[in-house]
Amino acid sequence: MTKTLLLAVIVLSIHSSGWAAKKQLWIYTSIYKEFATPLAKGFEAKNPDTEIQVFQAGSEKIQAKVEAELIAQKPQADVILTSDAFWSHDLQTRGLVLDWAGHKGPETNYYSLMVIICHKSLEASKRPTSFKDLTKQDFKNTIQLGSPLESGTHFTTVAYLSKKYGWDYYKTLRENNVASSGGNSTVIQKIETGEKKIGMVLLENALAAKTRGSPIDIIYPTDGSIPIPSVQVILKSTKEKDLAQKFAEFVLTKDGQNLLRNGFMYSVRNDVSAPDGAKPLKEVIKNSTSWTQEAISQVAGNSKNIKKQFSQIVLQ
Repeated sequence: MTKTLLLAVIVLSIHSSGWAAKKQLWIYTSIYKEFATPLAKGFEAKNPDTEIQVFQAGSEKIQAKVEAELIAQKPQADVILTSDAFWSHDLQTRGLVLDWAGHKGPETNYYSLMVIICHKSLEASKRPTSFKDLTKQDFKNTIQLGSPLESGTHFTTVAYLSKKYGWDYYKTLRENNVASSGGNSTVIQKIETGEKKIGMVLLENALAAKTRGSPIDIIYPTDGSIPIPSVQVILKSTKEKDLAQKFAEFVLTKDGQNLLRNGFMYSVRNDVSAPDGAKPLKEVIKNSTSWTQEAISQVAGNSKNIKKQFSQIVLQ
């Protein structure tokens, strides 16, 4: 009896001291860790019985990890926040995404924009003003692109521009000796060091770089910044459906969206302003083509061919 009583006292002490095991939720995200962490901590603050585990990587690495886990029948991710709307659509068509309480399939949780950046040393009169301008001979040997094989946002960019201008656009860029590697961080690094003068990069990365004193300027293309909807999905395999739904809801609240805005991302809410240093979303996409569900579906079904085409034209 004495041992039993002692054990009961210990158990009660653990619970009263807050040592009880917390519910665990795995979030896989392509949002940079310095911005994903406040989102996780913000949710934990409102749900102290929860511990958020974050796996952060580029969209391509997240896809590879999730697909490997699915093949092994050991999926770990509960919620996925990714800049690759096409793979998320593919997950939905395969019946792997949970629909819940008025929310169906991949859901846009913030907007990114692909813009042009240049080194500050490049004279204003010698800068491109549009994506189309990059095909001019004036910019030969000066342009750095990310790779659609390594970055989800750069895959979206290739899908968008190849549809808008045709594959001849990339053939001309190749003739201009365009370079392509890595993701947004690689592009910014190449411009910062002066190895290249011009690049395509996510606005949020450019704004973050400028706050730390990066010698770059942002150019909003006159033919329209490229809208890149980032999406969230809850996997059907999650063992924490209610908690996963609660997290997905939190991301869409004003508090959650303000945390994303602090990471220089555009909110899906009208009551959250544009990121610091950014122009209003409506202004910079007025000449852009929006992503319809039909367009997303077409790209999702043709993603391998798009990557193959790009590789053959630009990388080989």
